[in-house]
Amino acid sequence: MEMKKVILVAGTLALAAPTMAQDKYVVSANIAMKNQNVEEAKTEIDKAMQSPETKEKPKALFAKAQIYFMLQDAEKYKASNPYREGLAAAVKLAETKPDYEKATVDNMLLRGAFMSYNDGIRDYNEKRYSESVENMKTVVKIYDMGAGGRRFDKMSGNYKAQFDTVAADAQLTMANAAYFSGNMNEAIPLLIKVKSNPIRRVPSVYECLIDAYAKTGNSAQEVATIDEARKTFPNDVTIRNTELNYYIKAGRLDELAKKLEEAAAREPNNSDILFNIATAYLSMANPKDGKKPANAAELYSKSEDAFQRALKISPDNAGFNYNFGALYFNQATDYNDQINAITGSSAADQKKYDELKAKRDGLFAKATPFFEKAFTVLSPNEDKLKGEDLKTYKSTLTALNKIYVLQSKMDKAADMKKRLELVNMY
Repeated sequence: MEMKKVILVAGTLALAAPTMAQDKYVVSANIAMKNQNVEEAKTEIDKAMQSPETKEKPKALFAKAQIYFMLQDAEKYKASNPYREGLAAAVKLAETKPDYEKATVDNMLLRGAFMSYNDGIRDYNEKRYSESVENMKTVVKIYDMGAGGRRFDKMSGNYKAQFDTVAADAQLTMANAAYFSGNMNEAIPLLIKVKSNPIRRVPSVYECLIDAYAKTGNSAQEVATIDEARKTFPNDVTIRNTELNYYIKAGRLDELAKKLEEAAAREPNNSDILFNIATAYLSMANPKDGKKPANAAELYSKSEDAFQRALKISPDNAGFNYNFGALYFNQATDYNDQINAITGSSAADQKKYDELKAKRDGLFAKATPFFEKAFTVLSPNEDKLKGEDLKTYKSTLTALNKIYVLQSKMDKAADMKKRLELVNMY
C-alpha cells in the first residue's frame, strides 16, 4: 500500500513538472518585457503558450496580451499586426477572469478595439468587405463585453461617449459592407440593428434596408420600412422619393395619394404632406411610360391645388417653389415639342403654331414667378449650397435661362447662364 502511494505521488510530481517548466517561460517573458527586450519576451511567451495547461492561465494570457501589444510598436513586427494576437489573449482573459488586472486589461481591450476599427475602415474603403466585417465584429464584441455590455460603463464620460460612437460606426460599417457586397440576407439584420441605435440612425440606413428588402422580394417589410422611414425623417427628399417610386413601381399611386390626403386631413398645416400630395398627383399625370391618363387635366389641377396650399404655409421653401414651377414648365415643354414637330407652312399649320405657342408661353409665364422665388431664396448662398439645395438651384438657373431666352430677356438669360457656370465650379 505504501509503495502505491509513493508511486502515485511520484507520478503527480512528474505530471506537474512540465507545467512548472512552462510557467518559468511566463516569468522570463515578463522579465524580458520589463527590460524592453522585445525579441526575448516574444520567444519566451511563445514557448509558454505551447503548453495546453499554461496557455489558459490568466498570468500567461495577461503576459501574452502585453507583449504582443508591445510588438505592435516595434517596427519589425508592426506590419503583421501582432496586436490582434494580443487582443485575442486579452479578450479571452476578460471572458474567463473578468476582474484579473482589470484596469490594464481594459486599456488593452480599448486600444485593440480602436485599432480594429481603424483597420476595418481601411478595409472597407479599399472594398475588402469581408475583412472589414471581421475587424468590426471584434470592435462590437469588445463593446458588448460583460453582463449586458456593462464592462466599460464606468469609463469617464468623454471616453464612454467616444466608444459608443465607435461601436455604432462599426455596426454601420458592417451593415454597409454586407450590403455593398451584395449579401442582403446578412445585411438586413445588421441594418435593423443600426437603425435601432440613435447614434447612427440616419436616412441612408433606411434607404439601404428598403432596397435590401426589395432585392429579397420582401415587399411587406419594404413598404413597412418606407412608412417607418417617412415618420422618422419626414423632410428627407431621398426617402420621400423612395416612397413615391415604390408606389409608382407597384402601380399604387392612387393608394399613396389617398393615404397622403388622409394624413393632410389630420395635419392640415403640414406643408411637407401637401407637397407630397402635389408630387403624387403630378406623377400620376405623368406616368413613366409616357401615356398620360384620361384624367390628366384633373390630376394637374389637384397637384396645383396642393402646391398652392403647401406654399401658403411655407412660402419661402425653395424646393416647393421650384417643383411648382416645374409643373408648368414641363407642360410648356410638351407644347414646345409639338411646335417643333410642325413642318408645314399652310394657314392651318400657322394657326396650330400660334395656338400652341400661346399655350406654351402662358405656362412659361406661370412657371416664372415660382422659379424666381426659388432663385431669390437660394442665390444669396450659392457658393455654399450642398445636396438637394444645390441640385434645386442648378435646375432653377437652367429653367430660368431657357424661359428668359424665349421671352427675349437676354440680359437675365445671360446672368442665369453665368451663375450656372460658376456654381458648377464650386
